[in-house]
Formats: sequence, structure tokens, C-alpha cells
Amino acid sequence: MSSPALDHAPPGPARAAVSFVLLGLLLAAGAYLAHGYVSAPGIARPHDFLQVWSAGRLHLDGGNPYDGARMYELQAANRMPDSRSAEWPNGYASMMWVPPWGLVVSMSIGALPIDLAQAVWVYGQLALIFSATLVLWRVYGGARDRRWVAAALVLCSGPVWWQTVGGQYAGVMFAGVVGYLAARRANRPVLAGALVALTALKPHLFSLFAVGLMIDAVRSPVGRRVVLGGALALGAAALVSTLANPDVWGQYAAAATGARSEFYPGLRDWFSPTVQAWVRHALPGQPFWVQFVPVGLAVPAFAVYWWRRGGPDHWPAALPWVLPAGLLVAPYGSWPSDLVMFLVPLVALAVRYAPGELPPRGALLLFAAANLAVLLSTVGQVALRSYVWVAPVLCVCLLTAHAARARAGAAR
Repeated sequence: MSSPALDHAPPGPARAAVSFVLLGLLLAAGAYLAHGYVSAPGIARPHDFLQVWSAGRLHLDGGNPYDGARMYELQAANRMPDSRSAEWPNGYASMMWVPPWGLVVSMSIGALPIDLAQAVWVYGQLALIFSATLVLWRVYGGARDRRWVAAALVLCSGPVWWQTVGGQYAGVMFAGVVGYLAARRANRPVLAGALVALTALKPHLFSLFAVGLMIDAVRSPVGRRVVLGGALALGAAALVSTLANPDVWGQYAAAATGARSEFYPGLRDWFSPTVQAWVRHALPGQPFWVQFVPVGLAVPAFAVYWWRRGGPDHWPAALPWVLPAGLLVAPYGSWPSDLVMFLVPLVALAVRYAPGELPPRGALLLFAAANLAVLLSTVGQVALRSYVWVAPVLCVCLLTAHAARARAGAAR
């Protein structure tokens, strides 16, 4: 472990110059790749990016961003990849199912020309994940001279590259979680609440976290300020979205509760990569409520736990297991890109390992194999439901490495 003085010592002139040169080369290479990425006619646009851009463009024009026909038309006119399959013979639009307050994010992307929007959205989120992971490394007390470990975790993460290829918005939510931790560390609870509001893009993935924050608000002045910051941020986003289209809330409710149409599958029709979704589809009639059983049991159990042992200052220690638990019990979704949240427990654990110390070989090999399998599955366009094993396997790797580290610490 480096000393505090050396840990914060500024780099020398030669090292700084080399860093600037390397950064310049990296930016130039990135710009070249970005230009080819958006201009090559043979490269289809990321499917999930199209939903963000199309919804934002429709919403800015005062249209209905949850209208499947309009979304399909706009996406088809902008090089939508062929989405026809045996499952959906008529093709379907890539829909943005986030609540209306999340449309503020898509409006900022929809305001841009589509080529520029694609580069900003895809590369911007990748840069956001890298930056947030480095911040997370420092939040958990990682040494400055070992930040490369955090960068390596991002580079080796299959979910990160799945997110980059697909153009989802996991990077935005991940930045919200990290921003919350950093702002709380700086004793700025209102800002922490405003940043964590980004997780409300997919609230069903953060049910345990949200319950804990609400309990904090009941029991602690700091918790109340966090919730106030989140409420102000969501309220402002909802107001902006409503001003752009006063009917948007009704349109969202109709689309979210309606059955599938010619242009898109309904929320109930998706086969999520979760154990509860597999159980549901194995049962006669495939009752949708089955997918809500795990979260229905987990939320009250966690509420009792957090009431007894939690508090605003306990989140840095709790989030490394609360976030994976939330992904495991989520009633739907929990797509491969959402597993970017596993970077939180990975970084929190990696910080505890000394230089040269490694997790058990079995856990390390399993972790590498799992991420490689996600990468290969992404390239091979494997059906999304087949990713059901990823989150449980990553949890096993984390638990094994954590137990080994605890045993080593106890032995010393």
C-alpha cells in the first residue's frame, strides 16, 4: 500500500507529457473509429440506441414516444436493423419503456442528428462507465497508483461491451449510483439524491435500494435530504417531459399495461433472462405474476433488515450486495447490459486485495470464462433469455473471492 504522500504526489513533467501524448493519440483513434462506426453503410445502428433517439425525437416534436407505429416508422427510416424473426413475423419497433421522467435523457439525444447522437450516446456512455469506475475506486479507498485495476475490470467486463454494442442506458444508471456514493462521501446529500434519481430510468432493478432510501428518510435528517434531492430531480424531469407533451403520462400507462400490437411486444411478452421468467414460462398459462414473487418476498425482508441495521452511512458497505440482489429478484428486465452494476461489488472487493494478491484460481477462471462467454454470445446474437446464468455465476465468483479474502485477513 502506498503512503498518502506518494499516493497523491503529482506526476513529473516527463510523465505528464507522455500521458498527454498518449491521451491525444487515444482521442484521435477514437474519433477515427467513431467516424467509421456511424458512417459505414453496412453497420446497423444499435437497436437500443434507436429506441432512445426515436423516442426523444418524437417527444420533442410533441408526438407520442410510446406509439409503436410511429417508433417503427422512424426507426425503419434511419437504418433500423432487420428485426424480423419467427417470433415476431411482422417486425417490431424497439420501444423505450422508461417512465416519462426518463424521456428527458432521450430528448437530449433525440435533439441531435442521428450520426452524432449515436457517437455521443454509445461512446459517451463507455467513457462515463470508465470515469465512474475510477471514481468508485477512490470512493472505496483504492490507491491512486493502482487505478489500472479498475480500468482492467471495465475492459474485461462482458456486460460493459454488451452495453456498448446494444446502446442501452446502463451507463447512465451506473453513473447515478457512483455519483450517489461520491456525493455522500463529500457530505452533499441533496446532490446525492439528485444523482441517484438516474436509477429511476429502470426502477424495478433498484427496488431494495429504493426501500432502504425511504427508510433512511423516515429515520434520519440526512436520509430526508437525499430523498428531497431525488424528488426535486424527478419532479423537474417529469415537468419538462409533461411540458413537451401533456398527454405523455396517459400514453405511457396505455402502452405499459396494454397487450402486444403489430408494432411491438408488450411488457408481458418479453422473456427476461431471469430464473423467475424461466419458471413462469415453464408453468401452464405462463402467469405473469410469478415473476413478481422473488421481489415480493425480498422487499419486506430487506425492509426489516434495513430498519434494524441500516442507515445512510451504511450504503458503501451494503450496495456491493444490495445491487446484485436487486438484479436477481427484479420482476422483469435485468438484461445483460444492466449487469454493468456488478462493477460496484467488483471494485469494492478488488480494493481489498493487496498488490500481487489474487482471488482463488477457480473463481478467477470462472469469472473470466463468464465474461468471455457474454462477449461471444453478443457477437453470435444469442437469444436474450439464454443469459439467465450470467448474474448467478458472477455472484458465485464474488462470494468465493470475498470468502477467500476474509479467510486470508483472519489468518493474518
